[in-house]
Amino acid sequence: MKALATSSGMSQLKLWGKIKGTEKDYYIVEGTLDAGEAAEGGEEPVEGFEPRGTGVNKFVYYVCNGPLEEWVQLPDLKP
Repeated sequence: MKALATSSGMSQLKLWGKIKGTEKDYYIVEGTLDAGEAAEGGEEPVEGFEPRGTGVNKFVYYVCNGPLEEWVQLPDLKP
């Protein structure tokens, strides 16, 4: 998680939890990015989209299958 905090630029970071799957488990980290960080992908926002840092997109989530594996950022929520 220390490497994730350094590489992602998150100001706050916490282990949200672990979801047990039938084939693999998923570790989930919740964090906040500094204001002004743009969402990845560069897509045109749809009507009703809440920008990163507000509403349902207040937090950024990362997941992985094991503590030593690479973390993957989940996309922002869309209506």
